[in-house]
Parts: sequence; C-alpha cells; structure tokens
Amino acid sequence: MHKTTIQSSYALIGDNLDLKKNVSLEIDNEGKILNIVCETPEENIQSLITNQSTLMIPGLINSHVHIGDSFAKELGFNRELSEIVAPPFGLKHKLLRQTSEEIIINGIKNAISEMLSNGITCFIDFREGGIEGVNLLRKTLEQESINCLIYGRFMDESEIETIFELADGVGLASYDQISMNNKKYVAKSKLRLKKMIACHCAEKNHDPNILNNILNDNIVDVIIHGTKLTKKDLIRIQKEEKSIVLCPRCNGYFGVGFPPITEIVQLKIPISLGTDNIMANNTDLFEEMRYLYRILRVLGSYDKSIQLTSKELLRMVTINAARNFKLEGKMGSISIGKAANFFLVDLSESNLYTNNLNKNNIFDIIVQRIKSDNIKKTYIKGELVFERN
Repeated sequence: MHKTTIQSSYALIGDNLDLKKNVSLEIDNEGKILNIVCETPEENIQSLITNQSTLMIPGLINSHVHIGDSFAKELGFNRELSEIVAPPFGLKHKLLRQTSEEIIINGIKNAISEMLSNGITCFIDFREGGIEGVNLLRKTLEQESINCLIYGRFMDESEIETIFELADGVGLASYDQISMNNKKYVAKSKLRLKKMIACHCAEKNHDPNILNNILNDNIVDVIIHGTKLTKKDLIRIQKEEKSIVLCPRCNGYFGVGFPPITEIVQLKIPISLGTDNIMANNTDLFEEMRYLYRILRVLGSYDKSIQLTSKELLRMVTINAARNFKLEGKMGSISIGKAANFFLVDLSESNLYTNNLNKNNIFDIIVQRIKSDNIKKTYIKGELVFERN
C-alpha cells in the first residue's frame, strides 16, 4: 500500500484537539490517516518556536454557504435582507436567473479558492435553482478538490423527488415550502434515502407557529440562523436534540440582530458556524469565531458563568460541524481513519508572537489572531490543494 508522510512541528490531534509536537502523519493512497506519531509538548512552547515551526490544524467546515452568488459581491450592500435573498424575487435570485452559467461557475471557483486559502476543506452549500442549480454545482465540483455537501432546494413541489435523489440533503429557505399534502412524502423520502433536511428559521422574524411545526413534524434535522429564537424555543430545541448553525456576521451585515448565544451557551446546545451568502460575506471562519465571541462578551455582560473558551469556538468549525452533518466518521479532526484534511500555519509570524506561548493559551492565539496570510498550505485527503507564495 502506498503511503505518504506529512510532518509538522505541532498539531491539534483528535476530537479533543490535543496539542502535540513533532507530529508525523502516515496517509494511505485513499487519503485517510493510517497512523499518527507524536509527542506531548512542554508546558511553555515559546522557546521551541523557530522560523520553521508549523502548526497543523484540522480542516475547517463551513456549515452554511450560498456559493452560487459569489459573482455578485456587495450588490446587496445597505439593503434589506428580504430585498436581497427572499425567493423568488429577491435581488440574488433575479441575478442568478439573468447571469450566464459561465459567470456563475467562475464565481463558484473563485469562492472555492478563497475557502481553501482560509483553511476550509469542506462546505455545506444551500443550492438555489432547483434541479438545474444542483447539477451546475455538481458539474463545477468535478474539477475541484474541496469537499462539499449540496443541500438542494426545490423550485416547486414537483421537484421534491428529484432533489432528494440528486442532492446530498435538502436545504429549505423556509418551512412553508413544504405543504401539508407533501409532508408525509418528504418524511418517507428522507427516511428511505437517508438524507438530512436543514431549514432557515427565525432569521429576521419570530413566528412560534413555524418553529412548533418544525419540531412537531420532526422532519428538519438542522436549524439555520435562529437569530430570533427565545430561550423557551431553545429549551425545546435542546430537548428535541436538533442542531443549530449560526451565521452571526451575515446577520449583522443585514441588520437582523445577534444570535441568542448566551442562552445557547447556558443550555450547552452544540452549534456550528457558517458564513452564509458570499455576495454579502467573505468565507473567513476565523472572523466568524471572533465576531461570535465578541457578541457573547457584550450580551453576556461579562458574566463568568456565560463564557466560551477558544477551544470551544474552534470546535464549532471542526468537530461540531462534522457532527451536525453526520460527517464525524470522515472528517472534523486529525484522527486515525479520517481523511487527512488540515492546514499548516507558520507560528513564527509576527502577528502570532507572544512572550509566553503555552499549550493552553495557544488556542486563544489561534482563534483571536490567525488570519489568512498565516495559512501556508492546505491539504485535502493528504494532497496539497493550496500553497501561499
């Protein structure tokens, strides 16, 4: 069996993101990690950082993206959310109908390049355009190395069966896209094909009836946004063991508010993060983690009982994201048996320097300080897919 070995001075290993040093990964010809050889570092690692010191971090997973609108960056600046993204007459949807396939594909490819440069090795795309939209993205991905789950969206209910067959899951713009007559059919299709359903909910407005229907019908697996959810809503979501994906920067961009992060932390609901519409937001998940952290600091009024550690924030874009979309057996951490998806950061760069770098505060440095320029190489299944000059 052909094997590849990739080494790094330091790495975050396993589902607990344990810091290890002198790390060597053995990778098989399918891109899976066969073996990990490493050592436990000293408490203070600053003195061991040299110009050749690299940190290996598991590939990030962007849990909510609309990649098709990448060609239309900032055309929605200072406009209302519904004016831009509400189907079928929002500006985004008009532009998607009016723009050539060539331009849309070029935008998608550029967005993928941006994600790889940001350490993102997998994204979950909520695909507009029904069957045609799914096929367009599938065709584009044939020439790309990044991992992607396509969550299709049917243009009308006649497309439901085909979308279930073609896409990796179903991504609803709103729950009222499924009529009463079709709920049983959707539930049966989901069970038969073992596909997940995600749904935008309470992004701009709070309608308790919609959330009640989502939870009572038990068709939806993942709730997207939830910006206007109350603590009562979240208690029920926790009880029903539903996942939540937050997109705080895009919520801020459109002025719809902040996610209820204090209540989510209190209830210990596992969440993951997405960057949402690329026409409105870049794909940098480090910016997303930092923005969410600052929201919590403000909304939590510096309450010490309501805090997030940097490791917990990093888990949102690795471990939690994989679990939210049932990918934990394949990716989300640098672990034996999982795909060798990771990126390398140069620890010697000036913006990461601190006089006392240790195996605890390194997570604070990672989350609060890393920027795209620090990411030197990105690997997917052990193959180099991005290298910064």
